[in-house]
Amino acid sequence: MTELKKRWLAFALALLLVLAVPVSAEAASRGVYYRPSLTFVTRNAPEDMMMYMELTHRGESYAVFLYREDRLWESYFRFYHQTATDIPVWYGSRAEFRDAVLVVETGGVETRVPLPEEDQKKLTMDDFFMLDLSDMSLQFGLPTARGVLLFLARIVITVTAAMLILLLFRYRWLKSWMTVLIVNLVCQSALSLMLMNKINFNPNLIGVQFLAMIGVLIVQIPLFWLTMNENGSEASVRYAFWSNLATAALNHIFLLNCPL
Repeated sequence: MTELKKRWLAFALALLLVLAVPVSAEAASRGVYYRPSLTFVTRNAPEDMMMYMELTHRGESYAVFLYREDRLWESYFRFYHQTATDIPVWYGSRAEFRDAVLVVETGGVETRVPLPEEDQKKLTMDDFFMLDLSDMSLQFGLPTARGVLLFLARIVITVTAAMLILLLFRYRWLKSWMTVLIVNLVCQSALSLMLMNKINFNPNLIGVQFLAMIGVLIVQIPLFWLTMNENGSEASVRYAFWSNLATAALNHIFLLNCPL
């Protein structure tokens, strides 16, 4: 590597680090984010479906409506204990869900689904329940198979995008393809693990996604620069930039629109 190339490489890495600082500062300044205390996940929910929690406090019954979010075939109904403002001296602790009932309303019909007593003991106030609409049963937590399938889907889609861009850059050598395949499998697996089961993704931390892309670039640029000499070192840097831009856009779509 010539002295000029070393200087350009150092400049590119320094620029990436400088760009990362204002993004992280901006993400941290967007305000307070409240995580849902409970999230009820269901598949193929009717458009008119709504849910609320019926809570009993000091002998009185209170209804707290859940916020709905739809992502492709899944719907999430979120309970925030900060919204239970009508309940006096209520802290949203695990003990205060002792007689909680989930009320599901769709098609003008209400179905009452008590929170299983054995699951109430597991609550950490950042929990998930899967609601099976066929029998209106609740399952605590998210199925392992669901997370594995979504993880593999993200890997396949993002790595395939990186390989297609490699083809557009006219790389033909097996060494180049194997380098890109192995590096992207490792990097995209790490990013997908970060996203796995992050249904309650904090919208204030979108900047973290950008920082992750910067980190991947910092790893990939030197590796591609040193190993992918088929079309010159500069072409490998351009490929690293554009492939990461494409995979970052795909990960952004996953964050905002797809089940996690």
